Amino acid sequence: MSLTVPTELPSRLWKKLTSAVGIISVRHGNSVNVMSAEWSYFVNKEPLYAAVVLSPKAVTRELLPDTGEFGLTLCSERQAELADFVGSFSVAQVDKTTSELVEFGTPRVITTPWVTGGVVALECVLRETVPFPVHTMFVGEVVACHLPDAERRPLVKHGPMHTLGGPVRRSAVVAAAAPLPNGAVRIAATGPAADGPDVWRLSLLLPGGATVGLGEHPSGEFGDLLLDVPLPPGLPPRSAARIKVERQGAEPGYARIAPHQPDVEHPDLTTSARGHG
Repeated sequence: MSLTVPTELPSRLWKKLTSAVGIISVRHGNSVNVMSAEWSYFVNKEPLYAAVVLSPKAVTRELLPDTGEFGLTLCSERQAELADFVGSFSVAQVDKTTSELVEFGTPRVITTPWVTGGVVALECVLRETVPFPVHTMFVGEVVACHLPDAERRPLVKHGPMHTLGGPVRRSAVVAAAAPLPNGAVRIAATGPAADGPDVWRLSLLLPGGATVGLGEHPSGEFGDLLLDVPLPPGLPPRSAARIKVERQGAEPGYARIAPHQPDVEHPDLTTSARGHG
């Protein structure tokens, strides 16, 4: 099947991204340069890697390969003005560290100081440089971190800079179901913490409105549901049936029972697959 590639994308489509705002510090001769990078990410957990993506206009892009290290401060919401400033000028124009808003902390592992005032500051050793058609990604291993004395709220970029609102409260169950070769059905579901007992109530919804109870089941290791449930014998074709998953205090979730696909493996559930995609 051929994919249709649009000949022209909407302008500034990348601003639909929501990402952390970072301030990079890098050695520049006997001094230090700072710049903001709205594309700042963690890209690996163990070992912990952080990445920043820089445009060809950034002098820091030329400095990083020579220094082999950098500091990265993930900004707090109180640093919006500073992030805007250090992202608006180049070190070729002015020494941005003369601003009184720039305060450095002493590094423990690398030689590059880090900007204070953020959610967290990271000391990074450059491990990989990834060139893209225009931008370049610099990936560093985090070898030390610096946390503030009190929790700070992050500064995020989504077009303009934003502060975070309150956490989103989940109110509904989301479920999926797949028949297994042995006649059972595998059910997966997530949802908010139960108001009462930590159980999930399962039902099979048949064509015509009949309902078959499949019991109540406890949560798994991470508070979600993943289990194989035997189905009663003598049921009509399952492709016309649905699964209903209920949890106290939440809206129920529904799933179509997808036809079995022989080429899809169904491993046992002794090993959790959370986060494996």
